[in-house]
Amino acid sequence: MTIQEVAQLAGVSVATVSRVLNDSSLVKEETRNKVLSVIHKFNYQPNLLGRDLRRSETMKVLVLTPTLEQSIFSDIVKGIENRGKEDGYYVLVCPTSNHANRERELFQMLQHRLADGVIVISSTLSKEELSGLGQKHSIVQCLEITDASYTCGVSIDDEQAAFDAVSHLIELGHRRIALIGGPTLNNSTRLREQGYRRALNQSDIPFRQEWVKYGDYDHHDGEVLTNELLELQHAPTSIFCMNDSMAIGCVNAISKAGYEVPEDFAVIGFDNTREATMSLPALTTIHQPKYDLGYTAMNLLIHNMTSKEKKYEHVTLTHQLIERASTVEKEKE
Repeated sequence: MTIQEVAQLAGVSVATVSRVLNDSSLVKEETRNKVLSVIHKFNYQPNLLGRDLRRSETMKVLVLTPTLEQSIFSDIVKGIENRGKEDGYYVLVCPTSNHANRERELFQMLQHRLADGVIVISSTLSKEELSGLGQKHSIVQCLEITDASYTCGVSIDDEQAAFDAVSHLIELGHRRIALIGGPTLNNSTRLREQGYRRALNQSDIPFRQEWVKYGDYDHHDGEVLTNELLELQHAPTSIFCMNDSMAIGCVNAISKAGYEVPEDFAVIGFDNTREATMSLPALTTIHQPKYDLGYTAMNLLIHNMTSKEKKYEHVTLTHQLIERASTVEKEKE
């Protein structure tokens, strides 16, 4: 059934039916009841797509995430969803698999007025491209931030967090500290290496390039890269991993090689995901306030979607070092 047929059966105009559907106070009660009677009798369902195209807002937002396989992303989405519910927004979660073309396709939903704004978790687009999109649409970057203009950002201080992680290993007596990280194109990867280097430099520990390994943020690469470190003639005694998945792979590689964590090698992760507590031993890690990152990102997005005065700011949330069994005090070398 179409809205025109509803209007004909109720003996009113299409505009009147539309007002009833939108709960307008301009419709007389008798007319409203007549229209609702037809709607209920024939189970009429309005065309929501057509309605959204006519309205100035859709009450939908997109969340672009690299994957749904890592729990850190699902925890961020929970914060986004709960903040959205408070103001009646629906959240559409769209994995991009880190493909820039897929991300561009999804951004076109804004241009076609199928969504009101975007929260992008770890964008693959350049800062210039994001800046251009931000001039036309409401965009918030979350977790992985570039300095794109006309966008907001929410993250922790990645450089300081890495510094704190490596400083913890140094305080425990380690001086042979390796780093296992994710894709080098990520801004957070660059910042975390800076924090790693700063901690070494502050304690007069030489930087050794052979102790720095990069791959994908997953369990497999954590294991492969750890094996490369273990094969070195001068192996490290501790390893800072840039996420918990890599750290778990790291722990497994050490165990398979016949060593023990933390007695032979100390391991520290990053993110404080649920998996960190399931590792054997449980991981020392950097806690990211994942839910709060999502909630804050959605709060910024709602402001920019509804206010004439836009905010283009970077909000930095507090991280925390969580000590568990994968690190232990070691005699000074």
